[in-house]
Amino acid sequence: MRVRVRGIYATALTKILLEEGVGVAHSSKKIRERFNLPENKEPPTVTIKDTDQKHGVVIVGEYEHGKKVYEVLKESIEDSFSWTSKLPLHAIVKGRVVKTEKGKSVVDLGEYRGILNEEVEEGSEVLVDVARPFLPNENYAKLSTNYTVYGKFVALIKGAGRRVIFSKHITNKSLRSDLLRLSALTNIKDWSVKWRSSAVIGEFSEMIEDLNQTYEKAEEIIKKGEKAEVGEIVYEGEFFSILCFGKEAKKKLDDIRMSVLPTIEGHHSFKSMNESEVVDLAEHILSFGIGDREKISKAVSSYVVSLMREQLISIEHISLLSGDVKRLTPGKVLEIDEDLFRIKRIFKSGGIYDGLNVEKNPGDYDLMEFSTELPFVLHKYFGRDGEFKGVYVNLNTPPEISRNAVRYVDVEIDVVASGERVEVIDRDSLERCYELGIISGELKEYYTNIAEDLRDFLLNFEELPELTIRDLEKAVKT
Repeated sequence: MRVRVRGIYATALTKILLEEGVGVAHSSKKIRERFNLPENKEPPTVTIKDTDQKHGVVIVGEYEHGKKVYEVLKESIEDSFSWTSKLPLHAIVKGRVVKTEKGKSVVDLGEYRGILNEEVEEGSEVLVDVARPFLPNENYAKLSTNYTVYGKFVALIKGAGRRVIFSKHITNKSLRSDLLRLSALTNIKDWSVKWRSSAVIGEFSEMIEDLNQTYEKAEEIIKKGEKAEVGEIVYEGEFFSILCFGKEAKKKLDDIRMSVLPTIEGHHSFKSMNESEVVDLAEHILSFGIGDREKISKAVSSYVVSLMREQLISIEHISLLSGDVKRLTPGKVLEIDEDLFRIKRIFKSGGIYDGLNVEKNPGDYDLMEFSTELPFVLHKYFGRDGEFKGVYVNLNTPPEISRNAVRYVDVEIDVVASGERVEVIDRDSLERCYELGIISGELKEYYTNIAEDLRDFLLNFEELPELTIRDLEKAVKT
Protein backbone atom coordinates (compact mmCIF):
# COMPACT_ATOMS: atom_id res chain seq x y z
CA MET A 1 0.00 0.00 0.00
CA ARG A 2 1.38 3.38 -1.04
CA VAL A 3 -0.44 6.66 -0.48
CA ARG A 4 -0.02 9.95 -2.32
CA VAL A 5 -1.10 12.93 -0.20
CA ARG A 6 -1.69 16.35 -1.72
CA GLY A 7 -3.23 19.64 -0.56
CA ILE A 8 -3.49 21.80 2.53
CA TYR A 9 -3.81 18.84 4.92
CA ALA A 10 -0.79 16.96 3.50
CA THR A 11 1.68 17.48 6.36
CA ALA A 12 -0.70 16.49 9.16
CA LEU A 13 -2.14 13.51 7.27
CA THR A 14 1.30 12.28 6.22
CA LYS A 15 2.40 12.26 9.86
CA ILE A 16 -0.69 10.27 10.88
CA LEU A 17 -0.13 7.73 8.11
CA LEU A 18 3.59 7.28 8.80
CA GLU A 19 2.94 6.76 12.51
CA GLU A 20 0.39 4.06 11.59
CA GLY A 21 2.94 2.31 9.39
CA VAL A 22 1.31 3.34 6.10
CA GLY A 23 3.81 4.04 3.32
CA VAL A 24 3.64 7.26 1.32
CA ALA A 25 4.71 7.67 -2.31
CA HIS A 26 5.02 10.31 -5.02
CA SER A 27 5.37 12.92 -2.24
CA SER A 28 6.05 16.57 -2.95
CA LYS A 29 9.56 17.92 -2.35
CA LYS A 30 8.34 19.81 0.73
CA ILE A 31 6.84 16.68 2.30
CA ARG A 32 10.01 14.67 1.63
CA GLU A 33 12.10 17.36 3.31
CA ARG A 34 9.78 17.67 6.32
CA PHE A 35 9.80 13.94 7.00
CA ASN A 36 13.26 13.11 5.66
CA LEU A 37 11.77 10.73 3.10
CA PRO A 38 13.64 9.31 0.11
CA GLU A 39 12.21 9.99 -3.32
CA ASN A 40 9.85 7.12 -4.12
CA LYS A 41 8.84 6.57 -7.73
CA GLU A 42 6.53 3.66 -7.03
CA PRO A 43 3.02 4.52 -8.30
CA PRO A 44 0.57 5.17 -5.43
CA THR A 45 -2.30 2.77 -4.81
CA VAL A 46 -4.33 5.44 -2.95
CA THR A 47 -4.60 9.20 -3.43
CA ILE A 48 -5.70 11.73 -0.81
CA LYS A 49 -6.47 15.21 -2.13
CA ASP A 50 -8.46 18.30 -1.10
CA THR A 51 -12.13 18.57 -1.94
CA ASP A 52 -12.91 21.43 -4.33
CA GLN A 53 -13.98 23.66 -1.42
CA LYS A 54 -11.09 22.43 0.80
CA HIS A 55 -13.47 21.54 3.63
CA GLY A 56 -11.96 18.06 3.71
CA VAL A 57 -10.30 15.43 1.56
CA VAL A 58 -11.19 12.82 -1.04
CA ILE A 59 -9.75 9.31 -0.53
CA VAL A 60 -9.70 7.24 -3.71
CA GLY A 61 -7.77 4.18 -4.82
CA GLU A 62 -7.49 0.39 -4.88
CA TYR A 63 -10.46 -0.78 -2.85
CA GLU A 64 -8.90 -2.58 0.13
CA HIS A 65 -6.02 -0.10 0.37
CA GLY A 66 -8.36 2.90 0.18
CA LYS A 67 -10.64 1.42 2.83
CA LYS A 68 -7.68 0.86 5.18
CA VAL A 69 -6.44 4.44 4.74
CA TYR A 70 -9.96 5.75 5.37
CA GLU A 71 -10.25 3.71 8.58
CA VAL A 72 -6.88 4.96 9.84
CA LEU A 73 -7.79 8.61 9.27
CA LYS A 74 -11.36 8.28 10.55
CA GLU A 75 -10.07 6.70 13.77
CA SER A 76 -7.33 9.32 14.20
CA ILE A 77 -9.38 12.46 13.53
CA GLU A 78 -12.36 12.74 15.83
CA ASP A 79 -15.31 14.98 14.96
CA SER A 80 -14.90 14.32 11.24
CA PHE A 81 -17.80 13.40 8.95
CA SER A 82 -17.67 11.04 5.99
CA TRP A 83 -19.57 10.19 2.83
CA THR A 84 -18.46 6.83 1.42
CA SER A 85 -19.65 5.40 -1.89
CA LYS A 86 -22.07 2.50 -1.26
CA LEU A 87 -20.63 0.72 -4.29
CA PRO A 88 -17.00 1.09 -5.40
CA LEU A 89 -16.39 3.79 -7.98
CA HIS A 90 -16.21 2.21 -11.45
CA ALA A 91 -17.16 -1.19 -10.09
CA ILE A 92 -18.50 -3.30 -12.96
CA VAL A 93 -21.71 -5.07 -11.95
CA LYS A 94 -24.19 -7.40 -13.62
CA GLY A 95 -27.73 -6.01 -13.41
CA ARG A 96 -31.24 -6.61 -14.69
CA VAL A 97 -33.42 -3.88 -16.22
CA VAL A 98 -36.68 -3.58 -14.26
CA LYS A 99 -38.13 -0.44 -15.84
CA THR A 100 -37.56 1.67 -18.94
CA GLU A 101 -39.04 5.05 -19.83
CA LYS A 102 -38.09 8.49 -21.18
CA GLY A 103 -34.63 7.46 -22.28
CA LYS A 104 -33.60 5.91 -18.95
CA SER A 105 -33.51 2.41 -17.49
CA VAL A 106 -33.79 1.37 -13.84
CA VAL A 107 -31.35 -1.47 -13.19
CA ASP A 108 -31.57 -3.97 -10.32
CA LEU A 109 -28.04 -4.53 -8.94
CA GLY A 110 -29.02 -6.93 -6.17
CA GLU A 111 -28.71 -4.91 -2.95
CA TYR A 112 -29.05 -1.58 -4.76
CA ARG A 113 -30.57 -0.08 -7.90
CA GLY A 114 -29.15 2.30 -10.45
CA ILE A 115 -30.13 4.54 -13.36
CA LEU A 116 -28.71 3.99 -16.83
CA ASN A 117 -29.12 6.88 -19.28
CA GLU A 118 -30.28 4.72 -22.16
CA GLU A 119 -33.30 2.58 -22.89
CA VAL A 120 -32.70 -1.15 -22.52
CA GLU A 121 -35.38 -3.80 -22.88
CA GLU A 122 -37.11 -4.59 -19.59
CA GLY A 123 -36.07 -7.94 -18.16
CA SER A 124 -32.77 -8.05 -20.02
CA GLU A 125 -29.45 -8.41 -18.24
CA VAL A 126 -26.81 -5.71 -18.64
CA LEU A 127 -23.23 -5.19 -17.50
CA VAL A 128 -22.83 -1.69 -16.04
CA ASP A 129 -20.17 0.60 -14.57
CA VAL A 130 -20.76 2.68 -11.41
CA ALA A 131 -19.99 5.94 -13.19
CA ARG A 132 -19.74 8.27 -10.20
CA PRO A 133 -19.66 7.93 -6.40
CA PHE A 134 -22.88 6.46 -5.00
CA LEU A 135 -23.19 8.54 -1.81
CA PRO A 136 -25.07 7.44 1.33
CA ASN A 137 -28.14 9.65 0.92
CA GLU A 138 -28.72 8.62 -2.70
CA ASN A 139 -31.26 5.96 -3.65
CA TYR A 140 -29.90 5.14 -7.10
CA ALA A 141 -26.39 4.70 -8.45
CA LYS A 142 -25.49 6.51 -11.67
CA LEU A 143 -24.57 3.82 -14.20
CA SER A 144 -22.88 3.67 -17.58
CA THR A 145 -21.97 1.07 -20.19
CA ASN A 146 -18.60 2.81 -20.63
CA TYR A 147 -16.48 0.56 -18.40
CA THR A 148 -13.29 1.80 -16.71
CA VAL A 149 -10.50 -0.57 -15.63
CA TYR A 150 -7.42 0.71 -13.77
CA GLY A 151 -3.76 -0.22 -13.97
CA LYS A 152 -0.82 1.37 -12.14
CA PHE A 153 -0.13 4.02 -14.77
CA VAL A 154 -3.10 3.71 -17.11
CA ALA A 155 -6.88 3.38 -17.14
CA LEU A 156 -8.75 1.78 -20.02
CA ILE A 157 -12.24 2.99 -20.94
CA LYS A 158 -14.54 0.88 -23.11
CA GLY A 159 -17.34 2.50 -25.07
CA ALA A 160 -15.71 5.91 -25.52
CA GLY A 161 -14.09 5.18 -28.88
CA ARG A 162 -10.40 4.57 -29.51
CA ARG A 163 -8.43 7.56 -28.32
CA VAL A 164 -5.66 8.60 -25.93
CA ILE A 165 -6.49 10.79 -22.93
CA PHE A 166 -4.14 12.41 -20.41
CA SER A 167 -4.56 13.26 -16.75
CA LYS A 168 -4.62 17.02 -16.22
CA HIS A 169 -1.43 16.58 -14.16
CA ILE A 170 0.52 15.43 -17.24
CA THR A 171 1.47 18.82 -18.67
CA ASN A 172 4.87 18.06 -20.20
CA LYS A 173 4.44 18.09 -24.00
CA SER A 174 7.40 15.79 -24.59
CA LEU A 175 6.01 13.21 -22.16
CA ARG A 176 2.60 13.41 -23.83
CA SER A 177 4.21 12.71 -27.22
CA ASP A 178 6.08 9.72 -25.79
CA LEU A 179 2.91 8.35 -24.22
CA LEU A 180 1.06 8.70 -27.52
CA ARG A 181 3.78 6.60 -29.16
CA LEU A 182 3.59 4.02 -26.37
CA SER A 183 -0.17 3.77 -26.86
CA ALA A 184 0.30 3.13 -30.58
CA LEU A 185 2.68 0.21 -29.93
CA THR A 186 -0.06 -1.98 -28.48
CA ASN A 187 -2.77 -4.05 -30.15
CA ILE A 188 -5.53 -2.62 -27.95
CA LYS A 189 -8.90 -2.52 -29.65
CA ASP A 190 -12.18 -0.86 -28.64
CA TRP A 191 -10.73 0.77 -25.52
CA SER A 192 -9.60 4.35 -24.95
CA VAL A 193 -6.30 4.75 -23.12
CA LYS A 194 -6.13 7.27 -20.28
CA TRP A 195 -2.69 7.92 -18.84
CA ARG A 196 -2.94 8.54 -15.10
CA SER A 197 -0.95 11.16 -13.18
CA SER A 198 1.43 8.42 -11.97
CA ALA A 199 2.76 8.24 -15.56
CA VAL A 200 4.96 11.27 -14.78
CA ILE A 201 7.16 9.03 -12.58
CA GLY A 202 6.97 5.79 -14.58
CA GLU A 203 9.67 4.16 -16.67
CA PHE A 204 8.61 3.50 -20.26
CA SER A 205 9.22 -0.24 -19.93
CA GLU A 206 7.01 -0.36 -16.82
CA MET A 207 4.27 1.62 -18.50
CA ILE A 208 4.08 -0.45 -21.67
CA GLU A 209 3.95 -3.61 -19.52
CA ASP A 210 1.19 -2.07 -17.38
CA LEU A 211 -0.77 -1.09 -20.48
CA ASN A 212 -0.68 -4.61 -21.87
CA GLN A 213 -1.50 -6.23 -18.53
CA THR A 214 -4.41 -3.85 -17.93
CA TYR A 215 -5.78 -4.66 -21.38
CA GLU A 216 -5.63 -8.40 -20.64
CA LYS A 217 -7.35 -7.83 -17.30
CA ALA A 218 -10.04 -5.65 -18.90
CA GLU A 219 -10.85 -8.25 -21.55
CA GLU A 220 -11.09 -10.97 -18.89
CA ILE A 221 -13.47 -8.81 -16.85
CA ILE A 222 -15.82 -8.40 -19.81
CA LYS A 223 -15.79 -12.16 -20.45
CA LYS A 224 -16.50 -12.83 -16.79
CA GLY A 225 -19.36 -10.33 -16.93
CA GLU A 226 -21.08 -12.26 -19.70
CA LYS A 227 -21.48 -15.28 -17.39
CA ALA A 228 -22.08 -13.39 -14.12
CA GLU A 229 -25.25 -13.55 -12.03
CA VAL A 230 -27.38 -10.45 -11.37
CA GLY A 231 -25.84 -8.48 -8.50
CA GLU A 232 -22.37 -9.95 -9.00
CA ILE A 233 -19.47 -7.46 -8.97
CA VAL A 234 -17.08 -8.66 -11.68
CA TYR A 235 -14.59 -5.80 -11.17
CA GLU A 236 -14.10 -4.20 -7.77
CA GLY A 237 -13.31 -0.69 -8.95
CA GLU A 238 -12.01 1.91 -6.50
CA PHE A 239 -12.77 2.88 -2.92
CA PHE A 240 -14.15 6.42 -2.70
CA SER A 241 -14.87 8.54 0.35
CA ILE A 242 -15.05 12.21 1.29
CA LEU A 243 -13.77 12.97 4.77
CA CYS A 244 -15.01 16.36 5.98
CA PHE A 245 -13.20 18.19 8.78
CA GLY A 246 -15.19 20.49 11.04
CA LYS A 247 -13.50 23.19 13.06
CA GLU A 248 -12.65 20.89 15.97
CA ALA A 249 -11.10 18.30 13.66
CA LYS A 250 -8.99 21.02 12.05
CA LYS A 251 -7.73 22.10 15.48
CA LYS A 252 -6.39 18.58 16.01
CA LEU A 253 -4.77 18.66 12.58
CA ASP A 254 -3.17 22.01 13.51
CA ASP A 255 -1.57 20.41 16.57
CA ILE A 256 -0.33 17.43 14.56
CA ARG A 257 1.22 19.76 11.98
CA MET A 258 2.76 21.84 14.79
CA SER A 259 4.72 18.77 15.89
CA VAL A 260 6.43 18.84 12.47
CA LEU A 261 6.95 22.57 11.83
CA PRO A 262 5.72 25.98 13.09
CA THR A 263 1.94 26.17 12.71
CA ILE A 264 -0.49 28.83 13.93
CA GLU A 265 -3.74 27.93 15.65
CA GLY A 266 -6.40 27.98 12.96
CA HIS A 267 -3.94 27.03 10.18
CA HIS A 268 -6.21 24.50 8.44
CA SER A 269 -9.37 26.50 9.03
CA PHE A 270 -7.95 29.66 7.47
CA LYS A 271 -6.22 27.73 4.67
CA SER A 272 -9.51 26.02 3.78
CA MET A 273 -11.16 29.45 3.68
CA ASN A 274 -8.59 30.81 1.18
CA GLU A 275 -6.59 32.89 3.67
CA SER A 276 -3.28 31.24 2.75
CA GLU A 277 -1.24 34.41 2.30
CA VAL A 278 -1.67 35.73 5.83
CA VAL A 279 -1.16 32.22 7.29
CA ASP A 280 2.05 31.68 5.31
CA LEU A 281 3.45 35.04 6.44
CA ALA A 282 2.64 34.39 10.11
CA GLU A 283 4.24 30.94 10.02
CA HIS A 284 7.29 32.28 8.22
CA ILE A 285 7.76 34.68 11.13
CA LEU A 286 7.28 31.83 13.64
CA SER A 287 9.90 29.74 11.83
CA PHE A 288 12.51 32.39 12.72
CA GLY A 289 11.73 31.94 16.40
CA ILE A 290 10.10 35.36 16.50
CA GLY A 291 7.01 35.80 18.65
CA ASP A 292 4.69 33.50 20.54
CA ARG A 293 2.40 31.00 18.72
CA GLU A 294 -0.70 31.96 20.70
CA LYS A 295 -0.20 35.70 20.25
CA ILE A 296 0.59 35.45 16.53
CA SER A 297 -2.43 33.18 16.03
CA LYS A 298 -4.67 35.72 17.73
CA ALA A 299 -3.15 38.47 15.58
CA VAL A 300 -3.95 36.56 12.39
CA SER A 301 -7.52 35.96 13.53
CA SER A 302 -7.92 39.61 14.50
CA TYR A 303 -6.56 40.73 11.13
CA VAL A 304 -8.97 38.53 9.17
CA VAL A 305 -11.89 39.75 11.31
CA SER A 306 -10.89 43.38 10.69
CA LEU A 307 -11.22 42.77 6.95
CA MET A 308 -14.80 41.51 7.34
CA ARG A 309 -16.24 44.87 8.43
CA GLU A 310 -18.54 46.40 5.81
CA GLN A 311 -17.94 43.43 3.50
CA LEU A 312 -20.66 41.47 1.76
CA ILE A 313 -20.28 38.09 3.47
CA SER A 314 -21.14 34.86 1.66
CA ILE A 315 -22.56 32.03 3.77
CA GLU A 316 -21.51 28.48 2.87
CA HIS A 317 -23.90 25.90 4.30
CA ILE A 318 -22.59 22.32 3.96
CA SER A 319 -25.29 19.66 4.24
CA LEU A 320 -24.39 16.81 6.58
CA LEU A 321 -26.78 14.48 4.75
CA SER A 322 -25.58 15.06 1.18
CA GLY A 323 -22.25 16.86 1.50
CA ASP A 324 -23.51 19.54 -0.90
CA VAL A 325 -22.34 23.11 -0.38
CA LYS A 326 -25.21 25.59 -0.59
CA ARG A 327 -24.63 29.34 -0.63
CA LEU A 328 -27.26 31.25 1.31
CA THR A 329 -28.29 34.87 0.73
CA PRO A 330 -25.19 36.90 1.66
CA GLY A 331 -25.24 39.70 4.20
CA LYS A 332 -23.45 42.75 5.59
CA VAL A 333 -21.63 42.74 8.93
CA LEU A 334 -23.41 44.97 11.44
CA GLU A 335 -21.33 44.23 14.52
CA ILE A 336 -18.33 42.22 15.67
CA ASP A 337 -17.67 41.77 19.39
CA GLU A 338 -14.73 39.46 20.06
CA ASP A 339 -15.90 36.05 18.70
CA LEU A 340 -19.51 37.19 18.14
CA PHE A 341 -20.75 38.32 14.72
CA ARG A 342 -24.01 40.00 13.71
CA ILE A 343 -24.95 40.04 10.02
CA LYS A 344 -27.98 41.50 8.23
CA ARG A 345 -29.30 39.62 5.20
CA ILE A 346 -31.99 41.18 2.99
CA PHE A 347 -34.11 38.88 0.80
CA LYS A 348 -34.95 39.84 -2.76
CA SER A 349 -37.51 37.12 -3.44
CA GLY A 350 -40.57 35.74 -1.70
CA GLY A 351 -41.56 32.25 -0.61
CA ILE A 352 -41.89 30.40 2.68
CA TYR A 353 -39.37 30.29 5.52
CA ASP A 354 -38.34 26.63 5.85
CA GLY A 355 -39.25 25.17 9.22
CA LEU A 356 -41.26 28.20 10.29
CA ASN A 357 -43.92 27.86 7.56
CA VAL A 358 -44.24 31.65 7.54
CA GLU A 359 -44.53 33.73 4.37
CA LYS A 360 -41.37 35.42 3.13
CA ASN A 361 -41.67 38.61 1.08
CA PRO A 362 -39.16 40.68 -0.91
CA GLY A 363 -37.50 43.16 1.46
CA ASP A 364 -37.74 40.85 4.50
CA TYR A 365 -34.49 40.60 6.41
CA ASP A 366 -32.64 38.27 8.73
CA LEU A 367 -30.56 39.35 11.72
CA MET A 368 -28.08 36.49 11.86
CA GLU A 369 -25.87 36.00 14.91
CA PHE A 370 -23.11 33.48 15.47
CA SER A 371 -19.99 32.85 17.50
CA THR A 372 -16.98 31.00 16.12
CA GLU A 373 -16.98 29.03 19.39
CA LEU A 374 -20.62 27.88 19.41
CA PRO A 375 -22.31 24.97 17.57
CA PHE A 376 -25.37 26.91 16.35
CA VAL A 377 -26.38 30.02 14.43
CA LEU A 378 -29.31 32.30 15.39
CA HIS A 379 -31.61 33.69 12.69
CA LYS A 380 -34.32 36.26 13.54
CA TYR A 381 -36.61 37.05 10.61
CA PHE A 382 -38.42 40.38 10.13
CA GLY A 383 -40.65 41.92 7.49
CA ARG A 384 -39.39 44.97 5.64
CA ASP A 385 -41.49 47.12 8.03
CA GLY A 386 -39.83 45.51 11.08
CA GLU A 387 -42.63 43.03 11.86
CA PHE A 388 -41.12 40.04 13.70
CA LYS A 389 -41.74 36.72 11.92
CA GLY A 390 -39.87 34.09 13.88
CA VAL A 391 -36.66 32.53 15.18
CA TYR A 392 -34.68 29.75 13.54
CA VAL A 393 -31.71 28.25 15.41
CA ASN A 394 -29.54 26.28 13.01
CA LEU A 395 -27.36 23.62 14.66
CA ASN A 396 -23.97 23.18 13.02
CA THR A 397 -20.25 22.91 13.55
CA PRO A 398 -18.70 26.10 15.00
CA PRO A 399 -18.54 28.50 12.03
CA GLU A 400 -15.27 29.23 10.26
CA ILE A 401 -14.54 32.63 8.77
CA SER A 402 -12.51 34.40 6.13
CA ARG A 403 -12.52 38.06 5.17
CA ASN A 404 -15.61 37.56 3.00
CA ALA A 405 -17.20 34.24 3.97
CA VAL A 406 -18.66 32.14 6.76
CA ARG A 407 -18.77 28.33 6.54
CA TYR A 408 -20.20 25.57 8.71
CA VAL A 409 -21.49 22.01 8.40
CA ASP A 410 -25.24 21.96 9.01
CA VAL A 411 -26.14 18.94 11.19
CA GLU A 412 -29.77 18.85 10.00
CA ILE A 413 -31.54 19.10 13.39
CA ASP A 414 -32.80 22.64 14.22
CA VAL A 415 -35.05 24.58 16.62
CA VAL A 416 -37.78 27.03 15.53
CA ALA A 417 -39.95 29.47 17.43
CA SER A 418 -42.84 31.53 16.07
CA GLY A 419 -45.87 32.75 18.00
CA GLU A 420 -46.83 29.99 20.45
CA ARG A 421 -44.90 27.34 18.53
CA VAL A 422 -41.49 26.19 19.76
CA GLU A 423 -40.25 22.94 18.24
CA VAL A 424 -37.22 20.80 17.47
CA ILE A 425 -37.36 19.92 13.77
CA ASP A 426 -35.61 17.48 11.44
CA ARG A 427 -34.68 14.92 14.11
CA ASP A 428 -35.21 12.23 11.49
CA SER A 429 -32.58 13.78 9.22
CA LEU A 430 -29.94 13.69 11.97
CA GLU A 431 -30.92 10.11 12.82
CA ARG A 432 -30.57 9.17 9.14
CA CYS A 433 -27.06 10.67 9.06
CA TYR A 434 -26.16 8.42 11.99
CA GLU A 435 -27.71 5.34 10.38
CA LEU A 436 -25.79 6.02 7.16
CA GLY A 437 -22.50 6.27 9.06
CA ILE A 438 -21.92 9.93 8.26
CA ILE A 439 -21.88 11.00 11.92
CA SER A 440 -20.95 9.13 15.11
CA GLY A 441 -23.41 8.21 17.85
CA GLU A 442 -21.61 10.55 20.24
CA LEU A 443 -22.05 13.53 17.92
CA LYS A 444 -25.69 12.64 17.27
CA GLU A 445 -26.37 12.65 21.01
CA TYR A 446 -24.38 15.87 21.48
CA TYR A 447 -26.45 17.81 18.96
CA THR A 448 -29.74 16.26 20.05
CA ASN A 449 -29.09 17.40 23.63
CA ILE A 450 -28.26 20.91 22.45
CA ALA A 451 -31.51 21.09 20.45
CA GLU A 452 -33.55 20.01 23.45
CA ASP A 453 -31.82 22.53 25.75
CA LEU A 454 -32.56 25.31 23.27
CA ARG A 455 -36.19 24.26 22.90
CA ASP A 456 -36.69 24.21 26.70
CA PHE A 457 -35.13 27.66 26.97
CA LEU A 458 -37.19 29.19 24.16
CA LEU A 459 -40.44 27.82 25.62
CA ASN A 460 -39.97 30.25 28.50
CA PHE A 461 -38.38 33.18 26.67
CA GLU A 462 -40.99 35.91 26.22
CA GLU A 463 -39.22 38.53 24.08
CA LEU A 464 -38.14 36.56 21.02
CA PRO A 465 -37.35 39.66 18.91
CA GLU A 466 -34.77 40.59 21.57
CA LEU A 467 -33.15 37.13 21.70
CA THR A 468 -29.34 37.07 21.33
CA ILE A 469 -26.74 34.38 20.73
CA ARG A 470 -25.46 35.03 24.27
CA ASP A 471 -28.89 34.12 25.66
CA LEU A 472 -28.73 30.83 23.78
CA GLU A 473 -25.17 30.20 24.95
CA LYS A 474 -26.31 30.32 28.58
CA ALA A 475 -29.17 27.93 27.83
CA VAL A 476 -26.99 25.08 26.58
CA LYS A 477 -25.90 22.59 29.24
CA THR A 478 -23.85 20.28 27.04
